Amino acid sequence: MNIKELYHIERISENVVIIFCTTYINPISYLPIIEQELSKINFNGKIIFDLLLSNGYSSNRFVKADVHEFKVNRRSMSVVDSSSLDDSLITKIHEFYKSHPYIVERNHILFDEEKYYLIHT
Repeated sequence: MNIKELYHIERISENVVIIFCTTYINPISYLPIIEQELSKINFNGKIIFDLLLSNGYSSNRFVKADVHEFKVNRRSMSVVDSSSLDDSLITKIHEFYKSHPYIVERNHILFDEEKYYLIHT
């Protein structure tokens, strides 16, 4: 499997990017490759990792970090509670899963009910 198939980068605004894991493998393990991609899109700002497909609906589903000069500041990485995320960001996250149902359906961490919710609500 190509490493770039393990995650999906979506730019939300000029200074916010979401990285979705697309398998059970946590994309944080691939930060140097992600940083290369961030440099290609000339990105500096806040990055949010949505680790749903690797961590499930756990307290460590979302991780945020600062990106400066295309490098993820590892010291800035912290777990974020979903209630602290902006509503428009949550909407973008739901839209991603609805538009990529095959990613959700092949996941083995989520329960069938959770998969249905992500795809159909």
